[in-house]
Amino acid sequence: MNARWQRAAILGGWILALAWLWWSWPRSPVLALGGVLALLLFPAWSIGTQFVCLLLAPRGAMGALPPVSARAMLRAYLAEVGCAYRIFGWRQPFRTQALADDLGARAVGVVLVHGYLCNRAFWQPWQRMLAAHDIPCIAVTLEPAWGSIDECVPDLDAAVRRMAQATGHAPVLIGHSMGGLVIRAWLRSRGAMVGEGVTEAQAARRLQALVARVITLATPHRGTWIANFSRTPNGRQMRLDSDWLRALFAREPQALAAHMTCWYSNCDNLIMPALAATYPGADNRLIVDQAHVQLVFDPQLMQECVALVQRAQVGCPPAANSGSAHSGV
Repeated sequence: MNARWQRAAILGGWILALAWLWWSWPRSPVLALGGVLALLLFPAWSIGTQFVCLLLAPRGAMGALPPVSARAMLRAYLAEVGCAYRIFGWRQPFRTQALADDLGARAVGVVLVHGYLCNRAFWQPWQRMLAAHDIPCIAVTLEPAWGSIDECVPDLDAAVRRMAQATGHAPVLIGHSMGGLVIRAWLRSRGAMVGEGVTEAQAARRLQALVARVITLATPHRGTWIANFSRTPNGRQMRLDSDWLRALFAREPQALAAHMTCWYSNCDNLIMPALAATYPGADNRLIVDQAHVQLVFDPQLMQECVALVQRAQVGCPPAANSGSAHSGV
């Protein structure tokens, strides 16, 4: 479903461009070509608007970050536009099933969780990298695209159970953008939360049994200012200090921070302020001058994430999701 509407949008755009060209060319070739160019450059205009918002958005009082030079911002913008055409213009609409999930190895695996308006094809460079390191991997597609974050939890739960049953170990979960919030909502749904008779110690033990580590990439853990312009349920949930985010954080055990590594950037065109992508007490890592999607495919970041997975593979206990332990919450 996710890929179908993206294919429809791409093909509809081409049909509209050709129809405009056919109708307007006899009247004005310049106008005809200008209209087609405007349609084809829509991703560039859209991302340009995001970078303007980055300049105008409130900085917040979460701490200081390295300033971004005009040259670095231009490089980040061009890189983000390139990512948009590759991912949204080709990979996600037309290559969703190009790479299969890999459940071959009996080691701690990885479940890759995409963000807003994406699907499993977003992660193809990661799938190839993890395969090269013999790390089992599932890339999940979350549905519905415009529903609430909680509605995406069953898709993630099914993927985590598959991985745990195949390997016998709790997996590492890696989430980009909204995907990191889906991971946190999933942990809450599986009982890694405090309250309603669950103590901090019980929640911490449940957390350890469910997941080896949580890695988030540009996730709006505290929301983002640009989500004020969204009218979708998941967009509203990602607004700064939203009721949904406050309720999620209030039930999370303190032990969660020790299980998390959170990457964030001073040049993120969708997380505003940038430090909203950090989680209190977690291993928060700054990557400098990288845009929201660009940072996901930074070679150094990818290799450091592999190192975190390999570290989790040493002495990892059996998963609560595997075999007969699949009783769940």
